[in-house]
Amino acid sequence: MKGRLKSIVVMTILLFIFWLIMAEFASISEWWVGLLASLLVVAFLRNALIEKEDLSPLRLFQGKLLFLFFIYWLKDLWVANVEVAKIVLRKKMDIDPQFYTLKQPLKRPINQAFFANSITLTPGTLTVDYDDETLLVHGLLPHHIEDLKNAKTWHLVSVLEKEDPHA
Repeated sequence: MKGRLKSIVVMTILLFIFWLIMAEFASISEWWVGLLASLLVVAFLRNALIEKEDLSPLRLFQGKLLFLFFIYWLKDLWVANVEVAKIVLRKKMDIDPQFYTLKQPLKRPINQAFFANSITLTPGTLTVDYDDETLLVHGLLPHHIEDLKNAKTWHLVSVLEKEDPHA
């Protein structure tokens, strides 16, 4: 229970700090509104908070892999943004949106959520659903899914989980 209370307090503080930054450190009365809103959000989502045992300590090798994942993901993000912008700006949008079911490369729930969200944040693809076995991804063009399967990020998350002693 002690760890649970600590995670609730930490999340409330983080949300409150985020509120202060977004509100540009406005008046004291708005601080109280932000603190109340932070408490209500944490109270509402208390069962969705990540527990300490869900996070494993990163070793140096894993830190390097995460850094590489982030670099390759930013590159993919840039390429996808440019491609989707070209599609949207054409008079005739040549798209072939479809759903694809892909094999889930990861086993730990936190890694699955991390990877599914990285797909969703990339323009042209959207993770609609995922479970322990599969990812359901929507793509604007068929090559988006092939690009995803061949991406270095896909390989890096698989290697990252193999190196994780808690996986």
